[in-house]
Amino acid sequence: MHGNGTSALNTADSRPADVGASQSSAEKTETGQGKVTFAISQRELDGRTSVLSVEGELDLASAPKLKWALADALEAGCSELVIDLSLVTFIDSTALGVLVGVHRSLNDGVRMAIACAHPDVLNIFELTGLDATFDLFSTFDDALAYARAGAVAAD
Repeated sequence: MHGNGTSALNTADSRPADVGASQSSAEKTETGQGKVTFAISQRELDGRTSVLSVEGELDLASAPKLKWALADALEAGCSELVIDLSLVTFIDSTALGVLVGVHRSLNDGVRMAIACAHPDVLNIFELTGLDATFDLFSTFDDALAYARAGAVAAD
């Protein structure tokens, strides 16, 4: 799916490969039974590209952590931002609001791509009409290629 209201769901594993990550930070919230309710990690693949990988549920409780992580990536000067929601099982309006706010605040030359394959999460993007706002991709590799294509166009 690429911001056009249609999706081509690829059920293949779309978790990012460890492609030369130079920096990593992670935060994880688990239930008492060891089940992850929310996790977020940030990696810089190179001087321009930052990847935020999110796992679990993006809701009122976790949305501020997403907002801070996105702000940190953008303040660090990344021009290619990939948000990997491949392991997100739920997203609410608060988290969508964070994504919309960040998208609106992007400087010229900054490209943001979202990898999302979970049908329930894709459905929320489609029901809200945000699938036409964001550059959504069914795999991490497609999202990364799109984000990096902006650097080629800018050269």
